[in-house]
Amino acid sequence: MRAITPILALALCAGCSEKEEIADQVEDRAESRAEAMEEAGRQMTNALQANIAEQQARTVRQAGEERAEAIRKSDLDADALTPAQKQALVTGDTGTPAKDVR
Repeated sequence: MRAITPILALALCAGCSEKEEIADQVEDRAESRAEAMEEAGRQMTNALQANIAEQQARTVRQAGEERAEAIRKSDLDADALTPAQKQALVTGDTGTPAKDVR
């Protein structure tokens, strides 16, 4: 299965809210990552490592679904977000960066 590009996702979701578009992109991104992990697991000859890759793929897929659902249920005003903020939601790059305490 091929990943849906952001432009295609926007075209498919014509009439959808910005929040729904972001949630869909979160799910698509997680699905793509999970599929890549599963493919890597199929290439492994060590059964334990292959099983770990499969478990990680399930975790990534579930986390993406949960993040997308949280976005859908939120009171987020996605129209007020900048493109960089929307992208951060999609990629999971949100929050305050950790400070170096050295």
